[in-house]
Amino acid sequence: MKPLFIPLVALCLVAPAVSAQPKNEMKNEDCLRCHGEKDLEAVTDRGKKLTLFVDAKVLGESAHAGMSCTDCHGGAKTFEDVPHATTPMTLRCAECHTDEDKLYREKDIHGYGYRTKNPRAPYCNDCHGGHNILPVSSPESVMSRDKQPQTCGKCHGSEKLNEEEGIFKRNLITRYTASVHWRAVTEKKKGATCTDCHGFHTILPSSRSDSTVSITGVANVCNKCHPDEVQHFNKGPHGLSLINGSHDSPTCTTCHGDHDMTSLRSRVGDSKQWAATQVCVWCHGNYRMMVRYGLDTAPVDSYMKDFHGLTQRGTLGASATCADCHDAHNSLPSDHEQSRMHISNRGAACGQCHGQVSDSFARSFSHKAALDYPGKKLEDIISLIYVLLIVVSVGGMLAYNGLIWFWAVRCKYREQLTHKHINRLTPFEVVCHFILFITFTTLTVTGFALKYPDAFWVQWLFSIGMTERVRALIHRSSAVLMTVDVVVFGFYMLLEKRGRIMLVEFIPGWRDFKEFWYHLRFYCGLEKESPRSGIFSFAEKFEFWALAWGTIVMVVSGIILWFPKMIPGSWPPWVINVARIIHFYEAVLAALAILIWHGFQTIWHPAEYPMNTSWLTGYITAEEAEHRFETEAIEHMSQRADTHETPKKLY
Repeated sequence: MKPLFIPLVALCLVAPAVSAQPKNEMKNEDCLRCHGEKDLEAVTDRGKKLTLFVDAKVLGESAHAGMSCTDCHGGAKTFEDVPHATTPMTLRCAECHTDEDKLYREKDIHGYGYRTKNPRAPYCNDCHGGHNILPVSSPESVMSRDKQPQTCGKCHGSEKLNEEEGIFKRNLITRYTASVHWRAVTEKKKGATCTDCHGFHTILPSSRSDSTVSITGVANVCNKCHPDEVQHFNKGPHGLSLINGSHDSPTCTTCHGDHDMTSLRSRVGDSKQWAATQVCVWCHGNYRMMVRYGLDTAPVDSYMKDFHGLTQRGTLGASATCADCHDAHNSLPSDHEQSRMHISNRGAACGQCHGQVSDSFARSFSHKAALDYPGKKLEDIISLIYVLLIVVSVGGMLAYNGLIWFWAVRCKYREQLTHKHINRLTPFEVVCHFILFITFTTLTVTGFALKYPDAFWVQWLFSIGMTERVRALIHRSSAVLMTVDVVVFGFYMLLEKRGRIMLVEFIPGWRDFKEFWYHLRFYCGLEKESPRSGIFSFAEKFEFWALAWGTIVMVVSGIILWFPKMIPGSWPPWVINVARIIHFYEAVLAALAILIWHGFQTIWHPAEYPMNTSWLTGYITAEEAEHRFETEAIEHMSQRADTHETPKKLY
């Protein structure tokens, strides 16, 4: 920063008092007559208010103790210049620190900004301090190792400034102070600071090839503290590829991070960090990148399906990572004699975790995808046999159990034909319920197929031709059909006499709460007989109104998601996202309610098993009705709908 002080009127008052003195060089005592006042202030040419107070004690303890003010501040040599109105004060660091100034101006991104008049570019005093400047080796220096994050953070702690200056990485200082390097510094151990990696008077952006932290140069920086690791890296395939111009290859910061540098050997309890596996998967799980170098993703795929990979995925690091088996800094191909995975070295590598192992154990696993190792064909044959065995045996079990279930349904249906019937549903109501069942099931399958595309059953649907266009068409067609079905049934309940009677009977009342309470007491063994209900039980009323509410919510949110471009511009922007959330969670709620509540009430309930067939036939037997319903409700259902004059509620 170039401090150009705009004078205060107060300073003019001292000029007459000293004008009688001869024209000679100013002494520190002369400067401190004004600058020793604690309330002395001015405004810089950048509009920033600054205090002009100089603490004589601090100045005397600084690295520049013994030097005169004019040795550092130029532009005001005599008292005629007070209060420096016509000759702004400038810093004269370059007169002593010539080499540093040359590097700063010619090879530093900050110096470039200073030369091009960038008002945000820091100058010497911004980094090293002003009157309190101390050697960098001093613990009290603002550029000491443990104070650098604070000093650099004056600028780089501002996300707005970073973005405006083309630095798009975020939370630089926060992430650094969470790193292993900063932890080492605070513990007075060997740890890298800002200047250790970026330099001091030759700082350049990482995009510059001559920057110390460029993709090809960062290893040289790390070499200062980690020579063995860098030496292995440079001799390995990653380092050689990088040196030869392939910027796809990882460098130190690719795996370990930049400002938030971490050790991939760190553990959480007994578990290794999942990041140790992720850093390898980023590249080796990328199909397009692997094809570029004549490789494939088979190693990642096989690892993820093996014990090590499964435990990594399931517990975020309970067993061996990629780097445990392959040297992290010199990961050579398994056919290389120095590779950990070479057959002559594999036993020792496995032995790090498993102790002494046999050759058979060491050879038992391979990442290789091709049929090029002993036993692979036998493994495939056995796998195929078991897949066929599972399909045939389990499929046969399901088919046999299904046959028994359908037999039980037929027996119940035939038995009902020989008994007196009580009508529960008309043919129209049966058809409406059937359409609702089909469309709801289809919507559930096609909706969750979009949300969970990696599920095995979704992958199977995709494999038989259910592309996204087909899925969307089926989903939306089912939504339209279900909506029409519900609307038609709604008009039926309003316009038809029987429908109005049903609507009135669906209205909940105090009797339903009593019925629910008596059911609880019965199933807890506190009542001897099961309570009987009206035409519709409390469970059926609950389902009916849940269906009505859920349909409205799903239709409204579904229309917003189907036609988002038609939303009025005056609506808030969060409407679409809120509709998406509501649509998903309402679908989850509806699917679980149908499966757990309706499914149990109509299929798995002991009194209904193997199934309540009224949704197909429209009736139940008189014996079933007598067990479930009150006498008045049975009489009401036994009459024809057209004999009712008014839709009056019975209970």
